[in-house]
Amino acid sequence: RKDLEGTLEADVPALQQMYPITNRALLVKCGVVLACVILCFFLHPVTHVDPAFVSILGAVWLLIAFDMHHCHEALMGVEWDTLLFFAALFVVVEGVGELGLLRAIADILADIVSSVPVDQRQIVAIVIIVWASAIFSAFVDNIPFTATMVPVLVQLVRDVEGVSIRPLAWALCFGACFGGNGTLIGASANIVMASKAEVEGFPVSFVSFLKVGFPAMLISVAFATAYLAAVNSIFAPWS
Repeated sequence: RKDLEGTLEADVPALQQMYPITNRALLVKCGVVLACVILCFFLHPVTHVDPAFVSILGAVWLLIAFDMHHCHEALMGVEWDTLLFFAALFVVVEGVGELGLLRAIADILADIVSSVPVDQRQIVAIVIIVWASAIFSAFVDNIPFTATMVPVLVQLVRDVEGVSIRPLAWALCFGACFGGNGTLIGASANIVMASKAEVEGFPVSFVSFLKVGFPAMLISVAFATAYLAAVNSIFAPWS
């Protein structure tokens, strides 16, 4: 914590001399490929091309544009351990879904929301979804959690009267996004950051990240809840 206090002074000319751009042609190629990949991400509602397929095409494009004699170095720079971690995590989450846990969660949420009057069900569902998704996303990576929660929300809207999908989708977005800041394993960026920091000699433990990240997560989720409640009271019923 003491290392984070005070001001950070950076000698930009020294950094430029220490890490110079050695291959401007490759930098331009990387910029073009990155711009095309991001553009394809934005065009997904139109093209319906899977973002994973777009990312793979961008990686292959860069390997072709790169010096083929140095492809081994590029492949060695990939965080294979991180990729395997997320692949295994997705398998675990999918297995939990196949065991019927998603159905049980949907039934519990439906019972809770149904127990309140119809005119209050929407706001109750928003609060439950945003906080439940935040807590779960802090301890289960928010990407697979969000993917598994989508059918739960669809079933909740189908089974409970007075609840619409649009505000619940926004509640899931806010909760999963801010919940990923709670722990080290809550978001993909956290794990990549910890991996890079450890390589550079600055290890970040789960507990040290939890002490800073979890309070920040609670504050941000509280603001998100207030915002969603205000929007729901102003624009309800959401179309």
